[in-house]
Amino acid sequence: MMDWRGYIIAGFALVWIANQYMSLYGYLRIDLKKEKIIAKKEEQDLDETKP
Repeated sequence: MMDWRGYIIAGFALVWIANQYMSLYGYLRIDLKKEKIIAKKEEQDLDETKP
């Protein structure tokens, strides 16, 4: 057990990196969903204004 501190640091680093990836994925997913909703709303508005 000479170098056990590296395992603890690596464990915390792995969890931190995983959280960063999940946050990025969440932001991208929300952003894409928001863009899709906005595009659908604009399409509906255009269809309503057509004579």
